[in-house]
Amino acid sequence: MSKKAPLNIMQTGSCFHIRKIASRPLLILLALILAYFGLGFGFHFKWKHELAVCREAQAARGKFVEPEVFWAPLALAFDVTFWPVYAWANIYHDGTPFATPCTHY
Repeated sequence: MSKKAPLNIMQTGSCFHIRKIASRPLLILLALILAYFGLGFGFHFKWKHELAVCREAQAARGKFVEPEVFWAPLALAFDVTFWPVYAWANIYHDGTPFATPCTHY
């Protein structure tokens, strides 16, 4: 059997130091990702609420009410992922980030 040389304390310490340095950017990245998806969830539920209010108003006036196009989990995935694009397009075309058929008038 061969004897293994004991690890030098500097080697184990530097490895820990590298992990500590690498973990900070990863934690910052994780925080940014969580903030992005958190804002996306908020955007989705606010937009859904605005659409529900608009549908109720249209139905009360006897107008055609557009059905939901996407299956709910699929719509959630799209809204949470692409909310900056939707918000920008809605602001550009309707002046509000939560555009509905009622905002087109």
